[in-house]
Amino acid sequence: MAVNEFMHPRNRYRQRPNFQQLVKQYPELSDVASVDLAGKVKLDYRNKRAIHLLSKCLLLRDFGLKLELPPDKLVPTLPLRLNYIHWLEDIGTVARWEQERKQPVRGIDIGCGASCIYPLLAVVQSNKRWHMVAIEKAQDSVESAKANVARNELQSCIEVKPQKLEGSTILLDVLDDFPNERFDFCMCNPPFYDNVAKELKPQDRTGKRREPSNASTGSLEELCTEGGEVKFIGQIIEESLLLKDRIAVYTTMIGHKKSYEEVLRILKHASIHNVTASQFCQGNTTRWAVAWSFDDTVLLSLVPNSHTANGNGNNLSPGKKKPIGKPVACRIFALEEMDSMQGVRNYLTAQLRSIEIDVRTVLESSSKGEEMVLELTARENTWSHQRRKRRAAQIPSPDKTHVIPSQNGNGTEVCQENNNYKKRPRLEMELSDTCSQQADDRKDEQPYVRAAVHIQRKDDGYYVALQYVAGVAGKDAVNQILQYLKNTIKAKPIPDTTEDGGNEDTKC
Repeated sequence: MAVNEFMHPRNRYRQRPNFQQLVKQYPELSDVASVDLAGKVKLDYRNKRAIHLLSKCLLLRDFGLKLELPPDKLVPTLPLRLNYIHWLEDIGTVARWEQERKQPVRGIDIGCGASCIYPLLAVVQSNKRWHMVAIEKAQDSVESAKANVARNELQSCIEVKPQKLEGSTILLDVLDDFPNERFDFCMCNPPFYDNVAKELKPQDRTGKRREPSNASTGSLEELCTEGGEVKFIGQIIEESLLLKDRIAVYTTMIGHKKSYEEVLRILKHASIHNVTASQFCQGNTTRWAVAWSFDDTVLLSLVPNSHTANGNGNNLSPGKKKPIGKPVACRIFALEEMDSMQGVRNYLTAQLRSIEIDVRTVLESSSKGEEMVLELTARENTWSHQRRKRRAAQIPSPDKTHVIPSQNGNGTEVCQENNNYKKRPRLEMELSDTCSQQADDRKDEQPYVRAAVHIQRKDDGYYVALQYVAGVAGKDAVNQILQYLKNTIKAKPIPDTTEDGGNEDTKC
């Protein structure tokens, strides 16, 4: 099934190129093109030369990039590469790479290959606001990558560095050459296969798998690595635990779904919870992507999925017809109820801290003052049954200490005191709160729930969106917290948030 409809909404190749116009513009394509009975121009994707020529022509037409490749090297297909770049742009929006800073965005491409395609696209797509370090181990690919950078006069934005042939690290040795520099991201398109020849052919579990529609290109070293992509990415994860926020966001593409699932397990086992994932869909091919960060100011849970459709708010996966990963949101105040974003922040912070939920400000406000991002962390469930707890607190304590709890005929719990009965709310749920029990049983490093709180000022009021980040309670707890806030606002008058007590600084 073609999955172009799930391609990144900004990807220009969601619509197939007009090959008839392309052949007129680049006559060399006529050697690998054919015309069917209806007069439609087609390219044979099983022809390696056709793929090579098509990529060169599209790069020149759409990006002004000139590319030359040795005949035995991997030919970059542009829809996939552009999906990755657009996803990085989305991450950069959340991380605020290009806002309120004068320095260029700095990235590392792990294994740039002979084409150096990702750094070239990243620099051109960002209008030279991104600067890249491209690393590569194969010496002939290093020379080819340098030639492609020079051919496009981008040496001031792209530095191609050879990795040590005898080295056993992926990033550690490279960053030794940049001792005082912090990078915004790294990216990687690792070799998908183990260095076993039989794995180069896709597995056919049902016996009905069709032959690939595209010709296979690339050298053995570009396609294979010892242990396959899981071992390669696993090493990047291990090195990231040492480097921490020397690189703000670590990202990688993954070729197989089973590898993607294994990588997520590795991240979870390493207690890395600031993670986001996506799918890159193009043609008949799907790839997966994962990003993780140790930077507390970068909430990756806010990164939209790469196949979010334009304008409709849906977040769909190929073969699925229901939203995934959508934050819970609502209008929480009308404009006349609050005078500022800070007032909304102070009120929400006070309410959450009153039930022992930690809150910190991640993003104070945008340049227009219309958005703010907080992070909340709960160690146990303190928001359930608040109404019952408030009612119980309003009941005066009995004069006598000898109280015998019992139940009447309709199941309402009462207190028996010298044969006088007084009704009080049922608190059995509070006494045996299963959610609290789950919190007691959790691992020390795992919170009960952690969520991002996104506050926005719109024309008709202040909106709050909560998105699950991590925690043993799962996404249901986020819905419960939002409902608690809504109930609290209905039950209590809105306080004056301009008092000193409401303005305490929540920045870390």
